[in-house]
Order: sequence, then C-alpha cells, then structure tokens
Amino acid sequence: MSEATANKTYPSIVGGKEVYNEEEGIPVNDASNELLHKFSHLSLSTESINNLVKNAKEGFQEWSSVPTDEKVKIFSRTRELLEERRDDIRESHLEIGGPGWFANFNVDGTIDQLQEYTNQLSRSPGTVVQSPHNDLALTLKQPIGPVLSISPWNAPVILAGRSILAPLAAGCSVIHKSSEKSPRSSYLLVKCFLDAGVPPKALQLVHIKPEDNASFTEFVLKSGVIKKVNFTGSTLVGRKIAETCGKYLVPYLLELGGKNLSIVLSDANLDKAAGAILFGAWAHRGQICMSTDKVFVDESIYDQLKGKLIEVAGELTKDRDHQLSQRDVLGRDKVVDLVEDALQKGATLVYGKFDKDVILKSNVIEPMILEGADSSMSIYTQESFGPVFTLHKFKDVEDVIAEINDHDYGLKGSVWSTNIVKALYIAKKLEIGGVHINAPTVSDEATVPHGGVKSSGVGRFNSHWGIDEFSIVKAITINE
Repeated sequence: MSEATANKTYPSIVGGKEVYNEEEGIPVNDASNELLHKFSHLSLSTESINNLVKNAKEGFQEWSSVPTDEKVKIFSRTRELLEERRDDIRESHLEIGGPGWFANFNVDGTIDQLQEYTNQLSRSPGTVVQSPHNDLALTLKQPIGPVLSISPWNAPVILAGRSILAPLAAGCSVIHKSSEKSPRSSYLLVKCFLDAGVPPKALQLVHIKPEDNASFTEFVLKSGVIKKVNFTGSTLVGRKIAETCGKYLVPYLLELGGKNLSIVLSDANLDKAAGAILFGAWAHRGQICMSTDKVFVDESIYDQLKGKLIEVAGELTKDRDHQLSQRDVLGRDKVVDLVEDALQKGATLVYGKFDKDVILKSNVIEPMILEGADSSMSIYTQESFGPVFTLHKFKDVEDVIAEINDHDYGLKGSVWSTNIVKALYIAKKLEIGGVHINAPTVSDEATVPHGGVKSSGVGRFNSHWGIDEFSIVKAITINE
C-alpha cells in the first residue's frame, strides 16, 4: 500500500460535495492491523440528516424525470469509468484481504450488472389490462422514491454496485451507506456514477461510525423521505433493520445469511462434484453469503466422495487464497467457537487441522472438513462464514428435503445427479431462493434473480426483478 493511500481520508459525498467531519478520520486496518486509510464519518446532527434526506427528495424528482436515452448514456459512461479505474477499484478489494480472482470478479460482475440494468431501461413501463367497467385501463411502473442502500465489506464492489444500480435503474434516488470495513470501495464506485452524470443529489454516499449505524437508520427513516431500504448482510442486523422499517412502514429488500447446502445423489459425477463443492465452500475463504456449509451425500457413495474431497482439497490448499486471514475478530472467533464446539461434542476432522491457540495467535484459519456433526452442535444450524463445511450421510433424499426445509435459512443449494429430472424434482421441493443443479452454491449472474427466503431474506436483486423491487404499479382507468 502506498504512503499516499495510507494517509488518505475518504469523505462522505452529500449533494455532490465531499464532506469531512471536524473529528479525526476513523482508521481502516488490514488483517495485520496495519493502517490502510481513514474515513470521515457523517455527523448525525439534525441539520446533517435533514440536508441528506432533502437532497434525496430533490434528487429523486430530478433523476426520475431524466429521459431513458439520457440514463442509458450515463450508465454507459459509468461503465467506461469503471474500466478506466479498474486498477484502483480492484486494489480497494485486495487491500481488505480479497484474493485476486475475486477482486476481478467484483469489478467484472459490477460491469455485467450495469450492462444488464442498462438493457432493462428499454422495457415497456406498463400494460393495457382488461376492465369491464372502464373504457380503458392501464398499469404503469413508476419508481418508489428515495432509497437507503446498505452493503457489506466481503464483496464490497459488486454488493455496493447492485445496491445502487437496482434503485437507480428504477428511477429512484439513493443514499448509499458504506461498510466501515470497505469505505474506499464505495467511494470509488460512487465517484464513477457521479462523474458519469448521475445528478449529485440523486446519489449520495455516507460513512457512519459503527456504533452509530442503528441511530443513523432510525433518523433517516423517521424523516419519512425514504420509501424503501435494501440491505445485504447478517441475519441478525437484517432483523433489526426490518424492525425499524416496520416501525415507519417502510418496505425493504434483505439479502441475508445462508446455511447453504449441497445434495449429492448416488449417480452424481463425483469428480465434478468434489471440485465444485470445495470451491463453493472455500472460495474467498468461505466469506460469501452463498458459501457451502453442509454437504449431504448418499450413503452408497459417501466414502468415495469423501476420498475425492480429501484428494482435491490437498491440491487446492496449496494456494493460500483459501485460508481465512480474518480482519473481523468477532468473525474469527465465531468460526473457532463453532468448530471447537463440534469437536468437543463428537464431530471429527476429515481434512485440515484445528489448533485454537495457533489460530488466535496467527489470525489464520486453514480450510477444514468435518463429519459427524449433529443437531446438538451449533455448527449444524449456524452459518460459519469461514472455510469450514460438514459432511452428512443419508439413505433417503426425502428425509434430507424435509430437514433442509426445517432450517431457518434458505438462500442457496445445489443438487448433484446425472438424472436431471430427479434433480429438478428435488430443486422444486427445496424451500430455497436459488438451487443449482450440477453447479456450486456460489453462483450469481446479472441476468438471474438472486435472493433468499425465510431467515435468508426477502426480495430479489438482478435484472428486471431488481428494478421491480424499487417500483410501484399504478393503475389508471380512462373513461369518456
């Protein structure tokens, strides 16, 4: 990291102006606790909040009135700027511990999202509907209004990008709250949009002290200006945001945690399944909301698949990208506690090693596979958000379906079988937002809806589903 970057303080951007707090910037450190840069948090004074939401209201009126062809030009220019500034944006991901391939995916994925939302701008805004009591009846899709968008640090570019793009594409103004662990990524991304021509009041960026996050959300929603919230992050925080939204009758889109799973049937291609399962579990150190946590394996091929997983794992872990160098001590401790609890209650390590003292000293968690986990263990139901997954043997897949549907979470699943009809039957029965047949649980494309059910959230990002989340349907009837 260059000295210039380390000494830089990233401001909030309110009404197109960079805003620095009089207080000293809040430091952002890497996994080794070295200073990366600082950010200037927004004051929660009445004047500051009122100015922020007033801008959002005015920005909505302006942006929602911009002709479609002009929006297309602005989005196209944003894409050009993302390409031109790729190195800086990529570095903002690398510096917080992301592997190179995932940093590239974040930039490329955001560009893909931008292109897909640009394509969707030409959609018809409404339809003519049947009405026996009127001469003519129409429906129009219109933007819902100013939106508060909150994204996490683990995939800071693509998650911030979609949280901004979906409402902007619908015609809404956006207040984007960055993660305190990745403010630079949000700053660079928002600058691309603003420099491309998004009106300064239509997109604003705020950095908030971690301890002030709940108060900020409360104050902004209390104003009555915000018409929808989108949040990606933990289920715990998502529930709190939903409670605040309910208090003020503000709708929300939540993409939360997942206890994601794979089901491997007896006729599966085990070579393909083994590699994909390990990728789904260990990619980006397991710090993806879609990461595989549990693998259910038909008893007739359990030992065979376990052997292949161990073999492939040995090759994969030569690349230290799969190790978790945890910037979040609470996150590190959660993984340690889950594994320790499982081992103490009878689970065993299939692959990897667990030494609590070494982990706490080095801050590094190496990839692990466990078997023998049961419902007495916390890891059985809790998302680990680390490079750890558990293996489970089954005799009847119907029992697996029933167990999965009893889980609190429902974000991603995968089914492995050469009998596609049977795999499709299972996919349809699972109470999960997305199921991938013969593919990893980690799968997100700009043209495919993404989101969960139950404790994994509500609503969908991507393509026209994302736009519809930030639109209202207005009925208009006409008579002579």
